[in-house]
Amino acid sequence: MFDETLVVASAVSAFNNFAVVAPSFVWNAVLCLPLFAAIYMFVHRFSDKIGIKPYITPGRICFWVIVLTALWVVLMGGNYAVLRDGVSLLPWVTAAILFVSCMFVGMNTRAMKLPIWYGRQSVSRRRRWIINIVVLAICLIPVGLSGMLKWWGPVLQICAVVLGLLFGRYTRYQMRAAPCVLGIMFVTTIAILMQPELWRFGQLGNLTPMHLLWILGTGIVISAAFALSIVPPRKRIHDSAYIKLKWLMRFTTVLCMVLFALTEAVPIFIAAAFMAFILFGLSVWHAENLPQELSERALAWAIILFGVLISVPTITAIGITWIAINGNHNRQGVGFLL
Repeated sequence: MFDETLVVASAVSAFNNFAVVAPSFVWNAVLCLPLFAAIYMFVHRFSDKIGIKPYITPGRICFWVIVLTALWVVLMGGNYAVLRDGVSLLPWVTAAILFVSCMFVGMNTRAMKLPIWYGRQSVSRRRRWIINIVVLAICLIPVGLSGMLKWWGPVLQICAVVLGLLFGRYTRYQMRAAPCVLGIMFVTTIAILMQPELWRFGQLGNLTPMHLLWILGTGIVISAAFALSIVPPRKRIHDSAYIKLKWLMRFTTVLCMVLFALTEAVPIFIAAAFMAFILFGLSVWHAENLPQELSERALAWAIILFGVLISVPTITAIGITWIAINGNHNRQGVGFLL
């Protein structure tokens, strides 16, 4: 009765049963609907009054989505003891997410001075460095705790964060904001599907249709936004070849989606997203030109779906804010992607 292992096992089982019967991310989104509606209706007027509308740009939106996603990966991971297998690729996937996120943050904060505490002028340089190292170590403790699968887990996560920040600040390369945030969201979705019990998302093999539909929808929308952001319109495909290729990609994409719904396999999910990317990329490449706001609107919808998926209303609110600020509700130009 008082055995701690039985208590923990009972709690984990109860949570898994709840997540399987009623997806928690859906209930979180439903409860936040009044907040989302208020943001959509009043953020335009509010931003005009306080003068922040010029500062709400796609680059800043991508920056804060990446920061919040990295924090979610660090703070919302569960206990590795709940995993089905003793060997997992999840620490490496998490390290990759943190590395790319921190590198992007470092690239976009080069002009800012490092937030180092210098103290009084009378404090020696050696003591300042000791204080700075201690403060940095305290900030990295949660990062290390997110990789406790093996003894090298904390070292891997901390090195990913530190090296990402250093590479971002001291390299000349600049990553594009939209493809970077879309890649991070897609890899995070794959990590959730790999080990849903770690992220309190459910239990692989027992995911509800709502779990599968939302993950699949998020992946498809991310693929559409990615195609719109990196594929240029060239009008270089002959019409007859374009029609045949489109039908082939449609059939292949639907087949992968059905197989994913039946198997819940990560490789099939990646294949479905890739086929959807080829489908949307063909449409974009065949077009003569695209509406200027179409890529930004697809990015905003990808952010909204991703925020609901990981139960972070702030990320969803960022996407809704961008749609409301953009002010373009014209749906023309979306159907040609399919």
